[in-house]
Amino acid sequence: MRRFLFDPGEVKGSTVTLCREESHHITTVLRLAVGTGVELFDGCGNLFLGEIEELGRGVKVRLLDRQQHSSPQGVGLWLFQADLKAKKMDFVIQKATELGVERFVPFISSRSQGRAKEERRKRKTERWRKLIEGACKQSMRLTLMRCDEELSMAAALDMAMSAQPPGPRLLFWEKEQDFHLSDVDWRQSAERVCIMLGPEGGFSEQEVIAARRTGWQTVSLGQHLLRAETATIAAISIVQHYLGNI
Repeated sequence: MRRFLFDPGEVKGSTVTLCREESHHITTVLRLAVGTGVELFDGCGNLFLGEIEELGRGVKVRLLDRQQHSSPQGVGLWLFQADLKAKKMDFVIQKATELGVERFVPFISSRSQGRAKEERRKRKTERWRKLIEGACKQSMRLTLMRCDEELSMAAALDMAMSAQPPGPRLLFWEKEQDFHLSDVDWRQSAERVCIMLGPEGGFSEQEVIAARRTGWQTVSLGQHLLRAETATIAAISIVQHYLGNI
């Protein structure tokens, strides 16, 4: 059964009107008929069965029954990711969504390549939104990964430091030799774990020093030098395993 995203604010009685994008997909791309059964999720953890009542620019679906409610996972994972080249960043966002990352915080570091103008940043944010929604549908995830506006690295460090209650903050750095993920005390109680990964050129020494001053622990991913996007996916997967989320 096809699955579509809806805005809870568009529910009137037992009927919901879908956004133009989802409506276009139903009407023009899939050519579904009135009476077709569909699944609807609200991005907040709820899944409903529905039936198409009306086609057009604003498809109307009658909500039949709530099928599932997804509770938040035990420990949330926040990913702080330095800007990568477009396709690599898109890949990371898609896979982070599939792997259950709760919050995605993009930031610009000293070795990030290029700076997007405001118009391009808006388009990029819209593209990321679509990627997150698509990845949720593909992976059957019911909660949308939260995606923040792009920050400077200093602002990202401040944000992580001010999050309460505090939790482990792990910065993956290719020059770290002594501390590994197996050295983290995963038994400690925490609401979230924050992980930070750098751009294609890695972090500078000054950035690592600044991060350590605000409570980040540098961590090694092993002896092999990984591509930036590979390192991120590996880090997410291993941390989620330690947290019991996968």
